[in-house]
Amino acid sequence: MVTNLPAEAIAKLNKYSDAKTVEDKIKALEEFISAVPKHKGTENLLYWARSRLAELKQEEEKERKKKRGGGGPRVFVEKAGAGQIAIIGPPNSGKSSIVSRLTNAKVVISPNPFSTSEPVPGMMQFEDIQFQLIDTPPLISNEGDYINTKVLAIARNADAIIIVVGLDSDYERDLKKIFETLEKKGIMTSMQKGYIRIVKHRTGNGINVVFYGKPSFTEDDVRKVLSSYRIFNATVEVYGEPKLDDIDASLINAITYKPTIVLFNKKDLVKEFNIPLLPKDILYRVVSAKTGEGLNDLGNDIFKILKIKRIYTKKPNSLPDKEPLIIKENATIKEIAETINPNSNVRYAKIWGKGVKYNGQRVGPDFIPVDKDIVEMRF
Repeated sequence: MVTNLPAEAIAKLNKYSDAKTVEDKIKALEEFISAVPKHKGTENLLYWARSRLAELKQEEEKERKKKRGGGGPRVFVEKAGAGQIAIIGPPNSGKSSIVSRLTNAKVVISPNPFSTSEPVPGMMQFEDIQFQLIDTPPLISNEGDYINTKVLAIARNADAIIIVVGLDSDYERDLKKIFETLEKKGIMTSMQKGYIRIVKHRTGNGINVVFYGKPSFTEDDVRKVLSSYRIFNATVEVYGEPKLDDIDASLINAITYKPTIVLFNKKDLVKEFNIPLLPKDILYRVVSAKTGEGLNDLGNDIFKILKIKRIYTKKPNSLPDKEPLIIKENATIKEIAETINPNSNVRYAKIWGKGVKYNGQRVGPDFIPVDKDIVEMRF
């Protein structure tokens, strides 16, 4: 475990955390790596720093080629709707067929592998909101260890991942390779393996540690590690059973968690199959892109794993807005108000819907409304 980093290295790490552009992040991370002493205690930290630096340089190079060519391939897709979902999988798994059936996207559907060469977004309707599904090129991890970095970049940027494998292939092998490829690049698909999320605050009441699992370390251990980085105000969320060393990767933003759904496609072609054991927090469905079987409830699955809710705001003596606010499911009245106006100071709110005992109930700023509640705020 890294302790007592030089002040210069800590300053460079903070500079990296505050950087807004890819160029600034690369420069700060290079300076940070140069300032970190090289010994056994820093091996883990330097590994994740160099891995993250390589990803940033790849992103920078792609953007540079795009500018030189006046266009070029698209790596990131601007987010739209209530959430962006990356659809990934091996060749001929049926990703494009699923996206075509569920959205308005103009995808290329072909029995030939690699017919999808660029990300293609499409909007999927779910009740009164939409999700953005992105059809991606095939994700490959073969004997030559070739990995489609474009797909991984899209998966890292998305809000969630849907993995598609074909039941007419060696789907257990394909799924295992995809999980290994994602994890190798710091993209976690399950909380059970362990994940640490750190949100630093400029001011506050010290280190607040929240455990959502049973790790082998304590709150005091976390505080000691963060103090070595000169971090004294932060919220630390610990999921599953991570190692204390995982704090290093979390500070570099090298590891990210993406809620995941697995679709076992081509049910229409296969009569007998066995679903491999998956972590409890990974949803799965057996589907057919050709017939549409099993896809009807996918919108509800996406809504569930994103952990969001719809809130309809209204002014006094007016009808509710038709377009809902899309926010995290545990957001309070105060947090909802700050979403609308960061400088707002809500006194109380009136609620209509399932989240209260009676319509028009008055609640305080810390109240948590539920999905589809109507909220009238008083400031």
